[in-house]
Amino acid sequence: MSLLDYAMKRLGNAANGTVTCPICGSKSAHPTSKLRQGQTLLCPKCKSLFVVPQK
Repeated sequence: MSLLDYAMKRLGNAANGTVTCPICGSKSAHPTSKLRQGQTLLCPKCKSLFVVPQK
């Protein structure tokens, strides 16, 4: 793996997106890799599990 590939992978994993919990309405930051892959997220306030719908 080249140095550029490694840097791009590190930057891509470090990016966060803000998501609103559908249960309590709290906003929290989650990795964009989880958002893109449609993985289940955990709300830090109410502890509910939810999936962000794909657009």
